[in-house]
Amino acid sequence: MNLRWAIYKLKASAGFYVVIGLWLSVIMDIYGYTEESTRRPTSRQAIPKFVPTPINVTVHRGDLAELHCHIKNLGPKMVVWRKASEENPLTLGEVVFTPASEISIHHEQISQSDSRWNLLIKNVQPEHAGVYECQISATGIYTHYVALNVLNYPAKRKPQVTIYGTEYVNEYSNIQLTCNASGVDRAPDDIDWFFDGTKLTTSHPHWYGRLEITKHRPLPGLSYISEITIQHSTLGDSGNYVCRSSDIEVDSLTVHVLNVNKDGSIVPRAPGEESDSIRSAESGAHSAAFNHKEPQVLLLFLILTVTACV
Repeated sequence: MNLRWAIYKLKASAGFYVVIGLWLSVIMDIYGYTEESTRRPTSRQAIPKFVPTPINVTVHRGDLAELHCHIKNLGPKMVVWRKASEENPLTLGEVVFTPASEISIHHEQISQSDSRWNLLIKNVQPEHAGVYECQISATGIYTHYVALNVLNYPAKRKPQVTIYGTEYVNEYSNIQLTCNASGVDRAPDDIDWFFDGTKLTTSHPHWYGRLEITKHRPLPGLSYISEITIQHSTLGDSGNYVCRSSDIEVDSLTVHVLNVNKDGSIVPRAPGEESDSIRSAESGAHSAAFNHKEPQVLLLFLILTVTACV
């Protein structure tokens, strides 16, 4: 009787619910039940893993350095980039944490379970060299290490020549072409223009009074630009234009001069001019009509002959 009364008093008190809660917590811990597991499906989250990517990256000073971090099964976890020698992170997810403007993150979601989180360093300098960590924030820390090596000299670049301008122009309109030539350590000494294999000169009879060639250096010691203008273009100006630098680098562009009137309208055919196809069609029609009427003419001739004999 005393035991029942004690239990009744325990139930009536708030302490009873505290005790029950503690026991439930112990039981859930023993059997592996957690608050997260009761809200999620019974299937466990796949363990994240790094896909093999280069762990040693070497670039020249001034280039773009890209450190790869390819992850499968990331889930809701966050990716953190940091330099091993520094305490503060560089990026948190897609947010750049460092004030350094040359640092950025390139995130590419390949599929639901496959993603890339590459760290980009623009205009890389020798002080950027070192070991970098791509970390997955989880109960257990997963880390992918990448070593960045910076060569203390710029990459050797090949001289380049680029030609651009209007490829299609109406007859009597102006043709304007531009050639941009850049060198490695210095700009080319000169630029030459060619038309269908022949060097362009202002004194040539075909171009005399119509051709203008200008040259200038917008970036002294690095770039050289030449422009040509051909006034009152003719059909004979259609062809292949080539720009060649003194470094023997070339580029070409084909220009088409369209046969139109000065007002831009299409040139009409001369009076009485017919196309071969029209003539052929009409000739075929007359021939077919004659062949169709020929049996009727012969029949009429026979009837008239018989009537005359009778």
